[in-house]
Amino acid sequence: MPTITVSNNPSISYTFPGLLADEFLPVVRYKEPSKQKNVPENSELKPTDTKVTLDKNIDNDKREFNLLELITTNTEIKLPFTIIKGCKKSSDDDGIITVYLTNTNDKEFTVEEQKEIEIKSKKEFTASYNTDYTLELAFSLKESKEFYINFHAKDDEDEEWNIGELENIFCGRIKVIVKVLNEWEFSKGKIDEIKAYAINNNSKYLKANKYSDYHHCTDTHKHIVYKLLDNPNGLDLGKDQLTPRDTPKDYEKAGESTTAGVRNTLITSTYAESPKTFTVIDINNKEVVNSNGTAGNTDNALKGFKESPIEYMKNKCPDNGYYVFIGAYNDDYHSFTVIVKKEDDNFSFEYVDQLVGVRNVSDTYLEARFLETVEKWNFNFPMYLRLYQLRNKKK
Repeated sequence: MPTITVSNNPSISYTFPGLLADEFLPVVRYKEPSKQKNVPENSELKPTDTKVTLDKNIDNDKREFNLLELITTNTEIKLPFTIIKGCKKSSDDDGIITVYLTNTNDKEFTVEEQKEIEIKSKKEFTASYNTDYTLELAFSLKESKEFYINFHAKDDEDEEWNIGELENIFCGRIKVIVKVLNEWEFSKGKIDEIKAYAINNNSKYLKANKYSDYHHCTDTHKHIVYKLLDNPNGLDLGKDQLTPRDTPKDYEKAGESTTAGVRNTLITSTYAESPKTFTVIDINNKEVVNSNGTAGNTDNALKGFKESPIEYMKNKCPDNGYYVFIGAYNDDYHSFTVIVKKEDDNFSFEYVDQLVGVRNVSDTYLEARFLETVEKWNFNFPMYLRLYQLRNKKK
């Protein structure tokens, strides 16, 4: 701190706080978070409602902001940050920034946690305003974990300026959630991959001139499964359907896929659970079943399902993340895929087949569509919906 001493009385002196001009006062922000190229693969970046307040010497317009949250399933990530000037009064444009990792209660990592979440890039580095920094992290976690990346700054000993006196200047924060997937959960990258495939397949369907120009319903969900599971060795779900045939048995004789064949193989190989059958209730509140309890048929209008397929899917999603269900109507007359995303108590649904590609739907709309399609395609088929859930690996 600068000190002034009275010339004719050295015993009298005045000490003043240091000048902010001599201080390095940066703000570290995630670089262009709205650009997808700056978000790691298999990751999501989104703002939260949590407010972050930086050091008191940071200008008011930069001091408080909404915390960004990065969710990833990767074992390694590279995160881009940009360093800007945080105080108009600061003239010292370079200094030292240190990266600190803490739990979300702001407690420092234990030695064990430091082994599980490792900073591979420089933890402490010299920086200046209007420059970038890439943080590299590696994870070896057995369970999902949430933590903060914190940035703290101080002046360096550059002789061009008086050495700043402020230390441990809190100048940036982002929250990271590293997800260790449960057996039913799929990464965002995998979900993006199957959605891109389904949209492309729908485009082929809309322009098709012959049967083999696109994947029909069975082959659509079959190829979705292959992509989600990375084409595992030994998983044979049959050849693609190349020509229309009269019955599933005719496809089986040709060695081509059937909805039942794909389902049974996935269940036998433990990539899927046993299916759940949803029978329907007619307008007279009567369950449409045969005398032996199996699904029946009726010309009466339908009122609803005996059990809700939407609630069934919600209950099968234990953690926040993406889940995949394969479904079929009326003795496998038509098959489809449902992607469910869980975020705390909120669920979003996407319906996928060759006819629509990928469609975002509400839970009420989807259940109504299920019922409408069962009724529309009854013909001489038993009227029911069947769903099963896909695992991300063998049991």
